[in-house]
Amino acid sequence: MRVILAACAAIAFAGSAQAITVINGSFETGINPAGSTLLATGDATSLPGWTVLAQGIDYVDNSVWAASRGDRSLDLSGLNRGGITQRISGFTVGQRYRLQVDVSANPFDPSARPKEKRLLISTSMATPTVFVYNLTDANTASAMQYQTLSYEFVAGRVTQGFTLASLMQNEYGVVIDNVRISAVPEPGAWFMLCAGLALVGASLRRRGAVAVVTA
Repeated sequence: MRVILAACAAIAFAGSAQAITVINGSFETGINPAGSTLLATGDATSLPGWTVLAQGIDYVDNSVWAASRGDRSLDLSGLNRGGITQRISGFTVGQRYRLQVDVSANPFDPSARPKEKRLLISTSMATPTVFVYNLTDANTASAMQYQTLSYEFVAGRVTQGFTLASLMQNEYGVVIDNVRISAVPEPGAWFMLCAGLALVGASLRRRGAVAVVTA
């Protein structure tokens, strides 16, 4: 039985680890930000894999504030409400997936704290979700207090467009890094698989327990 449970756990882990390729999900490939660089609306070359949405974004390196992963991150409010979008392929229609992103906020916001920062995540044929990050006195350039947010959706197409956008009406927006997507295993499927393996194991044990009587 222990072997069967271990096999189920291994299969479940493998299923949950099936990742979809997000191009430049940690924003390490692109122009040299030289601190912080404003990327304008419609820019589809400065940050490979991504297209910049209205009002632009700030492309920031570790000399300004710490990234969650690697050396670079984005403030999704360049001049006002900005964002990024990417079309991603490799989905199985009907399969549930989880997009995860590390989120913080521009630590130089002069507003009184705590201050709510809002991030919109959306994809084709799924309900958009607004996430709230609270900027507090603990947020500094060297201690960004990143949190990992998860957005789950069911793939409606093999290729889907994804948007991550700030909802802040100023230049001090949500900071994001380390965008990734993986499949979410269906609990019912794993239960049926493990139940089947358990039945096979029980059947094999019964066969092994049959005594052979000789004259």
